[in-house]
Amino acid sequence: MLKTITLLLAIIYPATSFSAIQIMATRVILNAKENEQSFIIKNTGDTPSLLQLWLADKNDDSVEIKSNVPFTITPPVSRVNAQRNKVFRILSVDDAAQSLPQDRESVFWINVLDVPSTKAESEEGNKLNIAFRTRIKLFYRPVSLKGTPEDSATRLVWSERKSGGDYIYKVTNNEPYHVSFANLSLKAGDKNVATIPGGMVEPYSSKEFVFKGVNNSNVEMSYRYITDLGAFVTGYYKK
Repeated sequence: MLKTITLLLAIIYPATSFSAIQIMATRVILNAKENEQSFIIKNTGDTPSLLQLWLADKNDDSVEIKSNVPFTITPPVSRVNAQRNKVFRILSVDDAAQSLPQDRESVFWINVLDVPSTKAESEEGNKLNIAFRTRIKLFYRPVSLKGTPEDSATRLVWSERKSGGDYIYKVTNNEPYHVSFANLSLKAGDKNVATIPGGMVEPYSSKEFVFKGVNNSNVEMSYRYITDLGAFVTGYYKK
């Protein structure tokens, strides 16, 4: 008798998964004046997959589906056949997005749970099914926002301080758009000293990045931020 165990893995890497399911975007931008946006999911595998999709608050890392987000995904459950694409739509719920701040972006998670299909139950042996969750960000942009996301990235205010062997870089975002970083690096001359994962600085807020145990006294910090199209752009901290 075939015994099947399903294991859920939460994949935190935004657009990367070990499953055959690929989200054909690194982020989704929903402008208030449009009220809806679509994105494509592709099944690159050889078997069908059953997908469950839901939206979550930016601080919600659980797999529990909640209804506290003013948007909905349709269809919320769908079968995607092997080597096929499927279009999903995100809709504003009864203008509920008006309850969100109108002077800045809001961000949410798009969750995609991929449950691969199983083989016939008559097949002998045990089988482990792995359900992968992939997430990308949904940015909601009110009509009243001024400037562009690129403006926010190029107008960041940086400061540097040293504490023991650590270099601490504080970034302040005085603009209404989020800025996401792929990574940050330190160089001493032509040598790369350290690279740390990036993160996201929210509108009108600050965030610190720490390089630990750096012995070099003369370093240059660079960072790579991510555009709406998923491109990486390099910027430099200038003392």
